[in-house]
Amino acid sequence: MNTITGLAVACALVIPASPAAAQGDIQEQVERIVSSALTIAADALDNLKDERAARNAGRDPQSGPGNVGRDPRSGPGDDRGPAYTEKFEKTIRLGRSGRLELRSYSGNVEVVGGSGDDVKITATKITHASSESAARAALSAMAIDVNERPGGVSIQAQPTRGRSISVDVNYVISVPAGASLELTTYSGDVTVRNMAGDIRLKSYSGDVVVRDGKPTDIDIDCTSGDVSLEQIEGERVQVHSLSGDIVYKGKLSKTGRYELRTNSGDVQVITDGGASFEVEARTFSGDVTSDFALKLGGTAASSFGNNNRGARRNNDIRGVVNDGGALLSLHSLSGDILISKR
Repeated sequence: MNTITGLAVACALVIPASPAAAQGDIQEQVERIVSSALTIAADALDNLKDERAARNAGRDPQSGPGNVGRDPRSGPGDDRGPAYTEKFEKTIRLGRSGRLELRSYSGNVEVVGGSGDDVKITATKITHASSESAARAALSAMAIDVNERPGGVSIQAQPTRGRSISVDVNYVISVPAGASLELTTYSGDVTVRNMAGDIRLKSYSGDVVVRDGKPTDIDIDCTSGDVSLEQIEGERVQVHSLSGDIVYKGKLSKTGRYELRTNSGDVQVITDGGASFEVEARTFSGDVTSDFALKLGGTAASSFGNNNRGARRNNDIRGVVNDGGALLSLHSLSGDILISKR
């Protein structure tokens, strides 16, 4: 963050006030600086993610692949020891239009929509230890808190005493398909399947997959990781990512609104060949390509599909496919944008 702040200050000092005619050049300089700063931040996040994965594997993060380092929590001359697990299970009546909230600090999350009115929670706690007694102590110190309230359930794992950073918790949760979700995960992959209710998801580190459902409203904010929406039919989809690719594969509703933005990564939309939509697609350091015939509009119209030497790159496109309807807003600072037929 200090790097980003420094670059922003440098930008303010270096670029003087200019007449309106030069604002386009200044905007391009600012975008270039912002793109560089965000790339640096994304790389730093990826490095932290790699170091954490190395520690979890019992390897010194500074050592090369295959060079096993000593974990500071392990005994002399060994790694963290074998894995020990403990399972937690609970079933709660939620109702078909209830709300599930989950906060996960470390571990993978899978949420599956189904029939009925109940939430079925299976949480598997995992730790590595040099002895069974040490493992039992660590596992018992990590409690799964499930709080019920009218129309809602919240789940969170937290240590009962002191700080416990050596226990991961993997969740598999079955919920009524029409329930709404609010998920916050700090480290771990997330998979959501067969949901028809609203989905709100904040992921700090890990990949996100949402598939096989018809949620009315999807709102995903991802700091580091890829986001994939597969076989989805949604009315409103909003995905923002700092570092990672975004893929939407599914039908586009005539009245739908789809906003996919990433700072460092590609954006791809894969939909039916007969789809009708309007699209605004812009990338700073990539290209925009489309399998669909576009009726172009806006300042970028003359550049799209022109491969003549010296022509502007296809990086800012506005157009209509067939009769229009759905609205696509696709943006990437550092990456390509692709609109494909399936």
